Amino acid sequence: MKKITILGLCILFFSYNLKAQGGIKHQTQQLESIQVGNYTAYLTQQSSSGTYEGGLDVLLYKITNFKEYTVQPGVHKEVYMLFGEDPDRPDDHKETMFLPDNEAFPITYVQKVYEGSPAMQKEIGYSPRINRLSDGNRIVFIDGKIFMIEDWVDKDNYELKAVLEYQAKKMGGLKKMKEVMKSPKKMKAMQPHKTLQEYLDNAYHKQQEVYAKWIKSPKNAALIENIDQIREFIIGAINKQRDDWYNSAEYKRIKERNASARQSSLESEVTISNNTGKDIYIYEEGSSNGSRVSANGRGTFNCKKNQYYSFSGNSSASNGTLIVGANQNCGTTVNVN
Repeated sequence: MKKITILGLCILFFSYNLKAQGGIKHQTQQLESIQVGNYTAYLTQQSSSGTYEGGLDVLLYKITNFKEYTVQPGVHKEVYMLFGEDPDRPDDHKETMFLPDNEAFPITYVQKVYEGSPAMQKEIGYSPRINRLSDGNRIVFIDGKIFMIEDWVDKDNYELKAVLEYQAKKMGGLKKMKEVMKSPKKMKAMQPHKTLQEYLDNAYHKQQEVYAKWIKSPKNAALIENIDQIREFIIGAINKQRDDWYNSAEYKRIKERNASARQSSLESEVTISNNTGKDIYIYEEGSSNGSRVSANGRGTFNCKKNQYYSFSGNSSASNGTLIVGANQNCGTTVNVN
């Protein structure tokens, strides 16, 4: 009787698991519950015992736009974000684009750019660039939240950095402080690592099943082949253009002129390296205007004249210490210790 009960439970579990996988949404379907606007990033770091430590990321995360996926219009999307931007430097903000990781059944969206220049893309076509560094940066949409991943290798090897939640109104300083204090309990209740891993496990199995059938269609196989061919053609065209430049007579003349100009510059310059641990000021002979060289920094100066250094920015050459003798140290590096 006990064996029958265990067998029955196994059958029920297997049936439930198949049902769960059958109803799982891919990432473009999950994207339907994601809103344009600002998101608060709840950090997901854990202590050695597995306890969530909490905290909020101070950087800016904002969904700015959704566009049709150029490779598959009407099927998937291009997601544009201000992703980890400095909120105090809005003039430097740049949108980051994320694209689906699979044309049949995406389980993550990957930080991407398209190969080639806009002119090449318009003329030849669009193919997502393969970049082992940026390809490790991914996002996963689950029930209106955005799970931020770094160092992705596969569904079992990655680092979950934060969970982003939509923020309808700007969060003031006091509210942020309260959120930081509540965040460890919030993460404990949410269990983001478990939630994400369960989704990835089920979605991956579904992806394998769907893609195996999807790629059998000649139309779909041709789509993947075309994406690969566009990528190879654009990379080849860029490499050929680069090789043509390097092998041209004009490029060689420019390199020779640059080398000549650099040699001429070396003959009239000296590099002063500051190893004192404090800022110093370099004064040219006869001058009371010093040029600052920060601690552990270096600067380039005229070697045709005496150069003096001082720890004061309100000094002069006459009150400084001689460090470079005129016409004695051209093309070299002089250390101030």
